[in-house]
Amino acid sequence: MIKNILAAAVIGAATFGAQAATNLLDNGSFDGTVNGYVYNASPASVALAYGPVPTAAGTVTGWDGAFVSISSNSSAWQYPNSLSGFNAATFGSYVAGVQADGSLEQTLTLDAGWYVLSWSDANRGASQSYSVSFEGTEIGSYTTQGGWNTESVKFYTAGGTGALSFQGLTDFHATDATSLIDNASLIAVPEPASVVLMLVGMMSLVAWRRRSQI
Repeated sequence: MIKNILAAAVIGAATFGAQAATNLLDNGSFDGTVNGYVYNASPASVALAYGPVPTAAGTVTGWDGAFVSISSNSSAWQYPNSLSGFNAATFGSYVAGVQADGSLEQTLTLDAGWYVLSWSDANRGASQSYSVSFEGTEIGSYTTQGGWNTESVKFYTAGGTGALSFQGLTDFHATDATSLIDNASLIAVPEPASVVLMLVGMMSLVAWRRRSQI
Protein backbone atom coordinates (compact mmCIF):
# COMPACT_ATOMS: atom_id res chain seq x y z
CA MET A 1 0.00 0.00 0.00
CA ILE A 2 2.81 2.38 0.91
CA LYS A 3 4.46 1.77 -2.43
CA ASN A 4 1.16 2.52 -4.18
CA ILE A 5 0.80 5.81 -2.33
CA LEU A 6 4.38 6.80 -3.13
CA ALA A 7 3.74 5.93 -6.76
CA ALA A 8 0.62 8.08 -6.69
CA ALA A 9 2.67 10.94 -5.25
CA VAL A 10 5.21 10.67 -8.05
CA ILE A 11 2.48 10.45 -10.69
CA GLY A 12 0.69 13.42 -9.15
CA ALA A 13 3.85 15.52 -9.23
CA ALA A 14 4.51 14.51 -12.83
CA THR A 15 0.94 15.32 -13.81
CA PHE A 16 1.20 18.72 -12.12
CA GLY A 17 4.37 19.43 -14.10
CA ALA A 18 2.75 18.34 -17.36
CA GLN A 19 -0.24 20.59 -16.75
CA ALA A 20 2.05 23.53 -15.97
CA ALA A 21 3.89 22.94 -19.26
CA THR A 22 0.79 23.31 -21.46
CA ASN A 23 1.26 25.81 -24.28
CA LEU A 24 -1.32 28.55 -23.72
CA LEU A 25 -0.92 29.96 -27.23
CA ASP A 26 -3.17 28.95 -30.09
CA ASN A 27 -1.22 27.91 -33.21
CA GLY A 28 2.27 28.68 -31.92
CA SER A 29 3.69 27.31 -35.17
CA PHE A 30 1.75 29.93 -37.19
CA ASP A 31 0.31 27.37 -39.61
CA GLY A 32 -1.34 29.20 -42.51
CA THR A 33 -3.53 28.36 -45.48
CA VAL A 34 -1.94 30.31 -48.37
CA ASN A 35 1.16 29.08 -50.20
CA GLY A 36 3.90 31.59 -50.85
CA TYR A 37 2.99 34.57 -48.71
CA VAL A 38 0.06 36.82 -47.86
CA TYR A 39 -0.42 39.77 -45.50
CA ASN A 40 -3.04 39.53 -42.79
CA ALA A 41 -3.00 43.33 -43.02
CA SER A 42 -0.42 45.74 -44.40
CA PRO A 43 1.90 47.55 -41.95
CA ALA A 44 1.34 51.31 -42.05
CA SER A 45 4.76 52.33 -43.38
CA VAL A 46 4.75 49.50 -45.96
CA ALA A 47 1.36 50.59 -47.31
CA LEU A 48 2.54 54.20 -47.46
CA ALA A 49 5.81 53.48 -49.26
CA TYR A 50 5.01 50.38 -51.28
CA GLY A 51 1.30 50.61 -51.98
CA PRO A 52 -1.10 47.63 -52.11
CA VAL A 53 0.17 44.20 -51.01
CA PRO A 54 -1.56 40.79 -51.32
CA THR A 55 -3.88 40.64 -48.33
CA ALA A 56 -6.15 37.94 -46.89
CA ALA A 57 -7.14 38.30 -43.24
CA GLY A 58 -7.66 35.26 -41.06
CA THR A 59 -5.42 32.77 -42.85
CA VAL A 60 -3.41 32.13 -39.65
CA THR A 61 -5.67 30.78 -36.91
CA GLY A 62 -5.36 32.53 -33.57
CA TRP A 63 -3.30 35.51 -34.73
CA ASP A 64 -4.17 39.04 -35.84
CA GLY A 65 -2.34 42.22 -36.74
CA ALA A 66 -0.35 43.65 -39.65
CA PHE A 67 1.89 40.65 -40.26
CA VAL A 68 2.82 38.36 -43.15
CA SER A 69 2.05 34.64 -43.34
CA ILE A 70 5.04 33.10 -45.14
CA SER A 71 5.61 29.58 -46.42
CA SER A 72 8.90 28.41 -44.96
CA ASN A 73 10.21 27.71 -48.48
CA SER A 74 9.12 31.05 -49.95
CA SER A 75 11.69 32.41 -52.39
CA ALA A 76 10.22 35.93 -52.10
CA TRP A 77 11.30 35.93 -48.42
CA GLN A 78 14.71 34.37 -49.08
CA TYR A 79 13.77 30.83 -48.05
CA PRO A 80 13.27 31.01 -44.24
CA ASN A 81 13.84 27.24 -44.01
CA SER A 82 17.36 27.64 -45.43
CA LEU A 83 18.54 29.86 -42.57
CA SER A 84 20.76 28.25 -39.95
CA GLY A 85 18.89 26.87 -36.94
CA PHE A 86 15.65 26.06 -38.79
CA ASN A 87 13.96 22.96 -37.33
CA ALA A 88 11.35 21.55 -39.70
CA ALA A 89 9.96 19.20 -37.03
CA THR A 90 8.93 22.04 -34.71
CA PHE A 91 8.67 25.03 -37.06
CA GLY A 92 6.35 23.42 -39.59
CA SER A 93 5.65 24.77 -43.07
CA TYR A 94 4.97 28.41 -42.19
CA VAL A 95 6.55 31.31 -40.35
CA ALA A 96 5.19 34.72 -39.41
CA GLY A 97 6.83 37.93 -40.60
CA VAL A 98 6.82 41.21 -38.66
CA GLN A 99 7.90 43.62 -41.37
CA ALA A 100 8.91 47.23 -40.62
CA ASP A 101 6.30 48.64 -38.18
CA GLY A 102 4.05 45.60 -38.50
CA SER A 103 2.46 43.74 -35.58
CA LEU A 104 1.65 40.16 -34.66
CA GLU A 105 -0.76 39.58 -31.79
CA GLN A 106 -3.03 37.11 -30.02
CA THR A 107 -5.66 37.96 -27.41
CA LEU A 108 -5.27 35.94 -24.20
CA THR A 109 -7.01 35.67 -20.85
CA LEU A 110 -4.44 34.86 -18.17
CA ASP A 111 -4.69 34.24 -14.44
CA ALA A 112 -2.46 36.23 -12.12
CA GLY A 113 1.03 34.76 -11.96
CA TRP A 114 4.33 34.26 -13.72
CA TYR A 115 4.67 33.08 -17.31
CA VAL A 116 7.50 32.19 -19.67
CA LEU A 117 7.17 33.14 -23.33
CA SER A 118 9.61 31.49 -25.74
CA TRP A 119 9.92 31.67 -29.53
CA SER A 120 12.41 31.55 -32.36
CA ASP A 121 13.35 34.49 -34.57
CA ALA A 122 15.49 35.25 -37.60
CA ASN A 123 15.83 38.12 -40.06
CA ARG A 124 15.32 38.64 -43.75
CA GLY A 125 18.03 40.98 -45.00
CA ALA A 126 18.72 43.84 -42.58
CA SER A 127 18.56 43.28 -38.83
CA GLN A 128 15.45 44.62 -37.14
CA SER A 129 14.41 45.43 -33.60
CA TYR A 130 10.99 44.56 -32.24
CA SER A 131 9.28 44.69 -28.87
CA VAL A 132 7.13 42.11 -27.08
CA SER A 133 4.29 43.22 -24.82
CA PHE A 134 1.26 41.95 -22.94
CA GLU A 135 -1.75 44.16 -22.21
CA GLY A 136 0.19 47.11 -23.61
CA THR A 137 3.14 46.69 -21.22
CA GLU A 138 6.48 45.92 -22.83
CA ILE A 139 8.13 42.78 -21.47
CA GLY A 140 11.17 42.72 -23.75
CA SER A 141 12.95 44.18 -26.79
CA TYR A 142 14.94 42.11 -29.29
CA THR A 143 16.93 42.40 -32.51
CA THR A 144 16.98 39.70 -35.18
CA GLN A 145 20.47 38.85 -36.34
CA GLY A 146 21.06 36.30 -39.11
CA GLY A 147 19.74 32.75 -38.67
CA TRP A 148 17.17 31.30 -36.29
CA ASN A 149 17.74 31.92 -32.58
CA THR A 150 15.71 31.00 -29.50
CA GLU A 151 14.40 33.86 -27.37
CA SER A 152 12.55 33.77 -24.05
CA VAL A 153 11.25 36.13 -21.41
CA LYS A 154 9.64 35.61 -18.00
CA PHE A 155 6.97 38.08 -16.97
CA TYR A 156 4.30 38.60 -14.32
CA THR A 157 0.72 39.66 -14.88
CA ALA A 158 -1.94 40.56 -12.34
CA GLY A 159 -4.37 38.69 -14.59
CA GLY A 160 -6.85 39.77 -17.21
CA THR A 161 -7.54 39.78 -20.92
CA GLY A 162 -5.20 41.50 -23.34
CA ALA A 163 -3.07 41.13 -26.44
CA LEU A 164 0.29 39.42 -26.50
CA SER A 165 2.03 41.43 -29.20
CA PHE A 166 5.21 41.41 -31.30
CA GLN A 167 5.68 44.96 -32.61
CA GLY A 168 8.17 45.89 -35.33
CA LEU A 169 10.27 49.00 -34.61
CA THR A 170 11.49 49.81 -38.14
CA ASP A 171 10.14 52.30 -40.65
CA PHE A 172 9.90 50.85 -44.17
CA HIS A 173 11.31 54.12 -45.54
CA ALA A 174 14.53 53.49 -43.59
CA THR A 175 15.02 49.84 -44.52
CA ASP A 176 13.01 46.88 -45.75
CA ALA A 177 13.59 44.66 -42.70
CA THR A 178 11.49 41.76 -41.43
CA SER A 179 11.65 39.77 -38.20
CA LEU A 180 10.66 36.16 -38.85
CA ILE A 181 8.86 34.57 -35.89
CA ASP A 182 8.04 30.89 -35.27
CA ASN A 183 7.69 28.13 -32.67
CA ALA A 184 6.08 30.33 -30.01
CA SER A 185 5.07 28.96 -26.62
CA LEU A 186 3.58 30.49 -23.46
CA ILE A 187 3.91 28.42 -20.28
CA ALA A 188 2.49 29.16 -16.83
CA VAL A 189 5.15 28.93 -14.11
CA PRO A 190 3.81 27.01 -11.06
CA GLU A 191 4.20 28.82 -7.78
CA PRO A 192 6.80 27.05 -5.60
CA ALA A 193 4.44 27.19 -2.62
CA SER A 194 1.78 25.25 -4.54
CA VAL A 195 4.24 22.51 -5.45
CA VAL A 196 5.53 22.27 -1.88
CA LEU A 197 2.02 22.09 -0.41
CA MET A 198 1.08 19.31 -2.83
CA LEU A 199 4.15 17.25 -1.97
CA VAL A 200 3.75 17.86 1.77
CA GLY A 201 0.15 16.68 1.56
CA MET A 202 1.15 13.51 -0.26
CA MET A 203 3.96 12.75 2.18
CA SER A 204 1.61 13.35 5.11
CA LEU A 205 -0.73 10.77 3.62
CA VAL A 206 2.16 8.30 3.38
CA ALA A 207 3.10 8.93 7.03
CA TRP A 208 -0.51 8.48 8.15
CA ARG A 209 -0.76 5.16 6.33
CA ARG A 210 2.41 3.96 7.99
CA ARG A 211 1.14 4.84 11.46
CA SER A 212 -2.17 3.13 10.80
CA GLN A 213 -0.37 -0.12 10.01
CA ILE A 214 1.59 -0.19 13.28
